[in-house]
Amino acid sequence: MRTMDMPPVYEQPGSLVLPLEIRLDKRLCPEVIDCIDDGLSVYSSAYRYAFSRIDHGQRNLNQLTKDLQYKYGLKSRAANSIARDAKARHQAGLELARVQAKNLRASILRKKKRLKKLRKTVEEKSREGAAGRLGHHELSHYRRQKHDLWRLGQLIPRLEAKLKRWKKDIENRHVRLCFGTKKLFKAQYHLEENGLSCHEGWKELFVRSRDRMMYLCGKNDEKNGNQLCHLFRMEDGSWMIGILSVLKPEKGQDKIITGPVKITHAPGLELLNKTFDGFEAAQPVKQAVSVRILRRKKGHYVQFYLHLPKPEGWSTSSFEGAIGLDFNADHIALCETDRRGSVVYARRISLHGFGRKKHNYNQGIDQMMSAVKEITAEARSRGKDLVIEGLDFSGRKSDLEKNKTYNRMITQLAYSQYIQAVKRRCFKDNVDLKIVEPAYTSKKAKETVCRELGINVHLGAACMIARRGLGLF
Repeated sequence: MRTMDMPPVYEQPGSLVLPLEIRLDKRLCPEVIDCIDDGLSVYSSAYRYAFSRIDHGQRNLNQLTKDLQYKYGLKSRAANSIARDAKARHQAGLELARVQAKNLRASILRKKKRLKKLRKTVEEKSREGAAGRLGHHELSHYRRQKHDLWRLGQLIPRLEAKLKRWKKDIENRHVRLCFGTKKLFKAQYHLEENGLSCHEGWKELFVRSRDRMMYLCGKNDEKNGNQLCHLFRMEDGSWMIGILSVLKPEKGQDKIITGPVKITHAPGLELLNKTFDGFEAAQPVKQAVSVRILRRKKGHYVQFYLHLPKPEGWSTSSFEGAIGLDFNADHIALCETDRRGSVVYARRISLHGFGRKKHNYNQGIDQMMSAVKEITAEARSRGKDLVIEGLDFSGRKSDLEKNKTYNRMITQLAYSQYIQAVKRRCFKDNVDLKIVEPAYTSKKAKETVCRELGINVHLGAACMIARRGLGLF
């Protein structure tokens, strides 16, 4: 087999952001929850103001931070967090608008091609119908095609007007965003249909949904990585949360409010012990710990974003071979090869949660996470690199018109969660990962390994992915 240039290897980052979510118990820390509720409304108002200023062309974040401090009486750290988070959300909105405009433009072109082809077909059948050469079934089909032609003629101008509006927003760097969700905002016009009795009840519900999030930016030279909210460990091994108000207090009245929290299971618990000082951690690791506080239906949650450093020591290599993975709607096909690309063994890992017509998405995600953990542990034990495809179906999901089976497969394929799960698990297990192009793997597998070994196309595609990771295909 002809050797080709090695494909680009996925470079593991220097650190991995590890989220830790803690639920606050009202019985254990009521003062902490009261402090959060007092700051949420002010924070939300300042956040909307900052987003509006950025949307209207404000570029100087330092000046915006000073304006927020003066207008709302916020601490400098809280105002800085608001300005940076609003800037990041505005930038994310622009990127999303560009992607949506690109997909909509491609969808309009496909619909125009279909319209042109359908118009030609309808004209031919119209002449045949006038001559009386169409049967009953052909006539029914002709009427459906005429309806489709009319529907496309109505749909395309609306999509073009929508695309024109999006292009104008992108040029002006304008992001359309409804805080509190557009669905809940429109519920005020249909109170009975949404189970609401009066406008005051809707307003209370909408304001609570709108004022439900607070982001506190961290800094590596601050105590425990965050000035306004952090954890610290007690002598008996329990954990306490400490939080400061986002509002600027009067002189000498700034007091940290603490309360106990329960951390029964957390990924990277050893990292948690090293990050936050207290008992058994006299010199914690200096890192910025960003915090996001959320108010949900079930209570208040605090999310700490820790940085897990890249593990050192033993790693895998492609000297002895590779393990290729082919991700499908209801299973993962795995194939291990030696250094020459010959198949050592191949197997299939079922994901029953994704395989049903009325599938259980959460169950499928849990099964996928468990399967990825098992696969990376196997790759580490065998000392072989892991090779996956660089899947991206965002363009195909924008215009699903092929058939029901294909559409169901595309919409159920959790490819982004799969790729992120593999990246994170390979980082934690120190397994080298290669991401290759998916083009022609199934086609080449049918012509070669499927015929030679009598395996199905998915296992054959996994073999070709492994070979492409070795530079043999």
